[in-house]
Amino acid sequence: QVGTEVSFEEDLGFTERNDMPTFLASVRLGERWKIEAEYLSLQRDNSRALSRTINWGDNTYPAGMTVTSEFSSDILRLSGAYSFIKDARMEAGVALGLHSTDFKVSIAAAGIGSDTGEVLAPLPTLGFYGAYAFTPKWLLSGRVDIFSLDYDDYEGQLINATLGVDYRLFRNLGLGLAYRYIDYDLSVTTSDYNGAINYGFSGPLLYLVSSF
Repeated sequence: QVGTEVSFEEDLGFTERNDMPTFLASVRLGERWKIEAEYLSLQRDNSRALSRTINWGDNTYPAGMTVTSEFSSDILRLSGAYSFIKDARMEAGVALGLHSTDFKVSIAAAGIGSDTGEVLAPLPTLGFYGAYAFTPKWLLSGRVDIFSLDYDDYEGQLINATLGVDYRLFRNLGLGLAYRYIDYDLSVTTSDYNGAINYGFSGPLLYLVSSF
């Protein structure tokens, strides 16, 4: 049977807003080279009576039935970067990396059972970044990572962008406020997952930055 296209917000009642932790570490290798690692985790679940019949995996969940659904994504970004502009006030460069996302989606109902799809999508990315210090305490920075891939079991596109402002409280400690935008359009055909994911989120990011 053909699977149903499902909106987790409209069909399954997921909230459109959520808080999620983000961790980023960067290590300088000399004046112009650096490596970075970033981790984001989004976990959501809900129970709701369906307004329409959904074909999901090997199961059919009829309209009116209460189902429990879960969605999780763990994102790990690794990259190596080179700054072709680097001085006391400005920095700009390019980054090559791997953007790996572990998706897990499931629907379950009493009397029918559950069906879970899970896929690990390792996607190569090309990134561009820049930063400008207006004063010794204020810094404007931005970054965008992109990819477009049609290879083997994977086909899709990704945009991951951030624009933020840092304020240096002390020499080694600062606060930042940024806007984050991530958008996936991914089709996967594997033994554990056969389908497509159109997935995105955006919103403010409040962070603490420490340097050594």
